[in-house]
Amino acid sequence: MNPYAEIRKVPLDYNGIQSSAFSVQMDKAEKGWDEVGVVGNSYMLLPNQKVKEAADLVAQGCNVDFREDKTFFNGKVYVHSLVSDHSVGEVSVGDEVALGMQFWNSYDGSKAFGFSLMLYRLLCTNGMMSKQSFGTYRFKHEPGNENWEEDISKVINNINNVERGAYTTVEGLLERFKALKDTKVNTDMLGIIRHGHLQDIPVGLWGGIVDRFTNAEHYQDHNGWNLLNSATDILWHKEKPTVASYDQNAQIVDGLCNAIA
Repeated sequence: MNPYAEIRKVPLDYNGIQSSAFSVQMDKAEKGWDEVGVVGNSYMLLPNQKVKEAADLVAQGCNVDFREDKTFFNGKVYVHSLVSDHSVGEVSVGDEVALGMQFWNSYDGSKAFGFSLMLYRLLCTNGMMSKQSFGTYRFKHEPGNENWEEDISKVINNINNVERGAYTTVEGLLERFKALKDTKVNTDMLGIIRHGHLQDIPVGLWGGIVDRFTNAEHYQDHNGWNLLNSATDILWHKEKPTVASYDQNAQIVDGLCNAIA
């Protein structure tokens, strides 16, 4: 599915009475215009192409070199992820964590146009998200708006502060990753983590994480850091991810960090 296909916003009406809601329609080529969401008049609906252009503008303005990692689009929600080689520190010798960023958009109103920092494990390019450490910045203005440059500048400054080491939240998260590395995870600890911190993770997903974690072909050292990477490896590299995959990624990063804190 082409995430950059043309979209339009069409007023809705019932028996000639115009509604305050609008139908968002996407041009699906041979299928023609198809409704992908219904939003209010005030919703800042942007074509995904404009969101990608905003991401490119941010990347160009940063002191860090970013490259595209992956793009997700399910017909309604769009997620554009970029990774850098800029290390923010090591969990252990040779195991570096790098800076990443992510842009969100949606055609059904479920995800406002926004931006968030994230981290990558460079050894396996596992993306790691955290709602506790990296809140989402919501853009207030549309591209072309007179205040648009103000939004872009705030995001660029945010990233450059990390590059300069002035963003203490990243340092705090890295210290938690190191604590995970130093924590042995036995069956008792797995129970505490599962039922005390990750109880909302689906049983099937949890089973897959534990199955990978306990497989000696993947991990011989059963510590918290490897448990985290067992989860992010499954979620980040899924052939067919979903919106839930991104939310679960953040849930597991935050839940494991809280369990070991």
